[in-house]
Amino acid sequence: MTAPGRAALQLLVSVRDLAEARAVAAAGIDFVDLKDPSDGALGALPLPLLGAIVQALRAGGTAPRLSATTGDLPPEAREAVRTRALATAAAGVDLVKVGIGPGPAAAACALLDRLAVLPAAIVPVLIADAGIDPAVSAHALALRRHHGCFPALMLDTAGKGRGSLLQRRPTAELRDWVAAVRASGALAGLAGALRADELPALRALGADYAGFRSAVCAGDRAGALDPARLAALLAARSALGTAPGTATATATAASPSPSPDRDPEAVANPAPDPATAARAAGCAA
Repeated sequence: MTAPGRAALQLLVSVRDLAEARAVAAAGIDFVDLKDPSDGALGALPLPLLGAIVQALRAGGTAPRLSATTGDLPPEAREAVRTRALATAAAGVDLVKVGIGPGPAAAACALLDRLAVLPAAIVPVLIADAGIDPAVSAHALALRRHHGCFPALMLDTAGKGRGSLLQRRPTAELRDWVAAVRASGALAGLAGALRADELPALRALGADYAGFRSAVCAGDRAGALDPARLAALLAARSALGTAPGTATATATAASPSPSPDRDPEAVANPAPDPATAARAAGCAA
C-alpha cells in the first residue's frame, strides 16, 4: 500500500511508433511519451508521424495521457523551439516536453520566458548530466508560480550510457529539487537511463512520475520495445503498491491548489504572484 497522503508513482514510457504506443497504452502505463530515441535524449518524431500516432490512439474515444518531445535544440534557438512546441501541441498531445540543455543560464532562462506564455502545456526537461543549475531551476519555478504555466518539470540526462540519473547525481540534490517542484504545485518527474530496480529509490525521493526507455528495450534504447521488460517494469511498480493511475496535467486546468495526496488530476495552475514575478526576472540579468 502507498503511504497515507501520497499518490501512486506514475510511469512514463517513451515509444517510437504506433505499435509501441499501442502496446504501452494497453499495458496501463500512465504517460505514453512519443519520441525518436535514435535522435538524442529528446529526439522528436516527424510531425506527420506524430500526428498520425495521436490520431490513431484517440480514434477509439479514449487514450492514455500523451506527451511528446521537441528535439535536442539548444536554448539559444528560441524561435525554433517555440515553433516546434506549438506544432507538437497542435498534434494533439497533452504535454509538450522541451529540453533545457546545459549552457549559459541566461539563454536557458530566456527560453523558459518564451515557453511560459505559450498556449500549450509545456514541460521543461532540465538536462542534468553535470548537475542542476540552481538559477535555471529557480527561474522555471518562479515562472510557474507567476504565470500558472509548466504543469510538470523533469530532470533527464543526455549521456544515457553513463549510468542512470540516480547513479550520476547525489540523492540530496535530487530530493531537494523534487521537493521544490512539488512545493510550486507542479508534478516532479525524473528520467535518464532509469532502471526498474530503482523504483523504490525514485519513490523515496518523492517523484510524482518516472520516465523509462532504456529499461524496456532488450538492446539499445533506439531498438524495439521489449514486452517482457515492459511487464517487468509494471511488476516492479506493483511491488510498491502503486497501481496504474490516470495521471494528467493540463495547461488549462483551473482547479484549486493541489491536495496533499498529490493526485495529478488536481495539480493547480495558481494565480499570478507579484513576489515571484520579481524572482523570475532575476535569472536573465
